[in-house]
Amino acid sequence: MTAVSTEQLSKDMQASAQKLEEAGLIPQSQDQPLNANDLLFYLTGTSMPMADLLQQHGLFLDDRGLNYALAQFGAISQIANKVIAERRSGYLDGVWKQLDLSTDEDMDSNGTYILTALAALEILYGPNRSRQ
Repeated sequence: MTAVSTEQLSKDMQASAQKLEEAGLIPQSQDQPLNANDLLFYLTGTSMPMADLLQQHGLFLDDRGLNYALAQFGAISQIANKVIAERRSGYLDGVWKQLDLSTDEDMDSNGTYILTALAALEILYGPNRSRQ
């Protein structure tokens, strides 16, 4: 597992802003450049059971910064894709119920937020990232 400080994450995001925006990560404030809070927004706006599941797979924020385990991204992606598939089918009694996911106005983003965050982390720190 790797940890990156929020300061370093912000610097890395600003250096790769165009690629991150192409991957779907958008700044939360249009009058400021991308920063760590923009990425963290995609990970923290979920239920406690989903946050616990992400932490079990090595994706969480603590006093060291953002922790991630690239090897776990496949497992996390499978869960996020299942969330999306259940939403599309209207079936909210499976993983939705298990993870106590939101059924408010953000319900369409419950899985896509996680996938967007994973894509951003792959761009920034994945094995195929371009050297800056």
